[in-house]
Amino acid sequence: MPASETELRILYQRYAPALLARCRRILGDAEEAQDVVQETFARVIRRWDEFRQESSPYTWMVRISTNLCLNRLRDNKSREAKRSMHPEAIVGDGFTAPHDDRSDEAALVRRALAEADEQTRALIVYLYFDDMTRQEAAALVGLSQPTLRKRLDEFFVRARRALSAPEAAALATLLGVLVSR
Repeated sequence: MPASETELRILYQRYAPALLARCRRILGDAEEAQDVVQETFARVIRRWDEFRQESSPYTWMVRISTNLCLNRLRDNKSREAKRSMHPEAIVGDGFTAPHDDRSDEAALVRRALAEADEQTRALIVYLYFDDMTRQEAAALVGLSQPTLRKRLDEFFVRARRALSAPEAAALATLLGVLVSR
């Protein structure tokens, strides 16, 4: 049975701000985050009949938005690779985004995510951006605790190869916090 307009309005009012903040942390871009939230709700509308109510609507929307964010990160990496092959075609706008330590950390994690498979990306998003415990993240993606630890170790090895030594050290510190949860 499709959700009523009232139900959808209530879901949007209740969950859109949290989803937007979460997507902004993951993507590092407010406009892209807004696009993802809108697409998340568009999918909720189209797929309401598929919602099995085994979890809360918010959990379902978090999964949808996580997948959309990971797709955006992957697509952005592909665009950046193309731009690096043709740097003369890029014209800057002179805009500099606000800067803080947390955004530096998030940017580093986003860069390292490029070296991970989809399931590991989701784990890192849940652990780093959503501040979930290892147990919560493992349950959400359907992995055991030992498999989660193995995925995190593999993620760090790949990321260490892709980053500079100082960045790898910073990521190790961040992951050390993640792994100890």
